[in-house]
Amino acid sequence: MSTFLRISGRDPLVARDGRPFGAGQGNRMHSSDWLYPSVVAGSFRTTLAKEANRRFDAATQDELLMIDVAGVLPVVGKQLYLPAPNDCAFEDKGNVFRARPGKIEEGEGADWPAERLRPVLLDADHDFKPEPGPAFWPVSCYVEWLTDKKIDPRSDDFLRAPLADLRDHVRLDPDSGAAEEGQLFTTAGISSSALPKHGPPPGPAKPTGKPRRECFAEIELATRVENVPDWGQQALSKLSIWHPLGGERRLAHWRTEEDETAWQCPVIVSDELGKTNRITMTLATPAIFRDGWKPGWLGDDLQGSPFADGPRLTLVGVCIQRWRAVSGWSYKDGGPKPIRRAVPAGGVYFFQSESNDNRALAGHWLRSVSDGEQERRDGFGLAVWGTW
Repeated sequence: MSTFLRISGRDPLVARDGRPFGAGQGNRMHSSDWLYPSVVAGSFRTTLAKEANRRFDAATQDELLMIDVAGVLPVVGKQLYLPAPNDCAFEDKGNVFRARPGKIEEGEGADWPAERLRPVLLDADHDFKPEPGPAFWPVSCYVEWLTDKKIDPRSDDFLRAPLADLRDHVRLDPDSGAAEEGQLFTTAGISSSALPKHGPPPGPAKPTGKPRRECFAEIELATRVENVPDWGQQALSKLSIWHPLGGERRLAHWRTEEDETAWQCPVIVSDELGKTNRITMTLATPAIFRDGWKPGWLGDDLQGSPFADGPRLTLVGVCIQRWRAVSGWSYKDGGPKPIRRAVPAGGVYFFQSESNDNRALAGHWLRSVSDGEQERRDGFGLAVWGTW
């Protein structure tokens, strides 16, 4: 049974990227572009245990780690937003180009540590410098892209990355009330209540332009929770609480919400998956694989399936960004987690399926494709499926 949560940030949320910060380590905090899934998973598990008045003993910790927490994704009203896919490029003239696996010419190929992968190339017939595109797409536009249809790149439905919130701090001498020498530092947060709409960067209102308030979309954060222990069901059913999320104990409001439809695979995608054997897997959250960029469920022959009831897939092309470091703090072990390499959200994997009917993948829409069980429970590697 799935339960869906909405999180509303009161303050800009702190999502540190792991670079040193603190006394003797650095006086400037660096922020990630977006919250990692494990940040939300850890905060929710702590919230649930407190609401249920559970002691944080070893048994409770083990039960908390078994809870599946998927997210976190922006939502506007009932419309879920997903990170922009890597297989698209925006031109300043308003054109959008797709990246697709090309042919392997003699003496050429893809610069990957695996044979038989095809180079992924843009379908543009001219050279151009891509302009920065939106960071988040509504699912309605995502569906058009995943089913190989055109999208309107000028639409206000697209959203940009959250604005950075930089705050300068100083340590005061308690006796003199003056600033202590060298005790100046900066923290960084990200806005969790509004995202800028795609278009010119929001600035001062102009007489002929839009008011600043129309340049932003009010958002909440959406999360799906499953496998909650019996002692947590009652607390979860009436959840409505202010609780810290991320670093520096920044507050956010947690509540349950009827969002089941927003997390389901659209019918049009399911229908298209039933007509082709060319499949794309796009990451909605960062994924962690044993082999770095390559899913562990793919063998040396680049064949396999992430799900027992899924079709057998053959990897033919990859379009991803450079890996990101993921760490964190473990309340079970009482220390930092080892650094892991994650494939960033938006990464696209191109497959050739052995079947011409791949509608079974629609049942795994926004389900994890990461290798490790705990990474799956923490929400790493949520994926959506499409065609190319």
